[in-house]
Amino acid sequence: MPPSSTPDRHEIIDHPAMSTATKSCIFIKKLGRSLCFPARTISTAQLLIHRIYIYQPSTTIGSMDLATACLFVAGKMEETIKKLRDMLAHSYVISSQSNGDPQAVSTATTDKMRLGVLDAEQFVMEAIGFDFRTSHPHLLYVKMAKLAGITRATTAAGWHILADSYFTTLPIQYPSAVIAAGSLCLAWNLDCASPHDTSQFVPAAFSITSSSTENRNGHSDRPESSRVNRRSANDTGTASRVTIPEQPRRFPQSLNMSEEWWLQLGISTDDMQSFVRQIADFYLLFFNGTAASPEYIEKHRTGLPSSEMSRKIGQWRMWLQNALTTPVSPKA
Repeated sequence: MPPSSTPDRHEIIDHPAMSTATKSCIFIKKLGRSLCFPARTISTAQLLIHRIYIYQPSTTIGSMDLATACLFVAGKMEETIKKLRDMLAHSYVISSQSNGDPQAVSTATTDKMRLGVLDAEQFVMEAIGFDFRTSHPHLLYVKMAKLAGITRATTAAGWHILADSYFTTLPIQYPSAVIAAGSLCLAWNLDCASPHDTSQFVPAAFSITSSSTENRNGHSDRPESSRVNRRSANDTGTASRVTIPEQPRRFPQSLNMSEEWWLQLGISTDDMQSFVRQIADFYLLFFNGTAASPEYIEKHRTGLPSSEMSRKIGQWRMWLQNALTTPVSPKA
């Protein structure tokens, strides 16, 4: 098979616990929606799952207990606390795949689950170094969408992309500003009238001549020790922190989507390229069956990103590849 037809895997698929972490993220999303948690709490719990599976995996704690504990801890971090008994009852109904009423779950059943979840909670707290500080891209995304003046449908698509990024390790690799800007950029490019209307970096990011490990500047797309280790030390609370006061930054009054507008927000083009490429590959790899078995995809299809978004991104990438080899005709 020629290199150009080989799907780029990147680090979102490469870590060994990716399938297990994704299953836990699906469970967290179902449990969070059942308990009416806000989006930021669900995203925080999914972020905790990835941090644990990458940096401090446990072989003694069950995946369901760990997922429930992450959502329980995330509720405390985001000050959206729910009673543990209610969480255990909803968790039991979802894990048993029944349509029963969580209120009808007996106290004896939840008491059996309580000890395992409390042990998992202690493990999660120690893994994050008892650091409850979080940073979310959600509010920043809404502000960017307003400044860009995009349509409601495009804004909604970007919101789904942002939420789906938490099924991957991307929120660990990049700060929240990159997550918000990358989700908005990809959503806008999906709705462009032609490939030549897209931002200049997109053809370079998906160039058929570029490899999966080098970008246009010859740097590795993989967040090697400089990026991952720096963020893992800060996120897990295991390293000392040095607080540097941020310099005041003037927020732009509007965003021209046809230009490299993310530079106004202090976001590098390399980070934007890497994020957009990886989140697009995440959709394609899962729904093309190259990152997970067909049985896994079919079983968890309702919890994974929508097949419609995957189809749209697939068409968009083929569209861009054709545009790369087609010269732009001068306007009359």
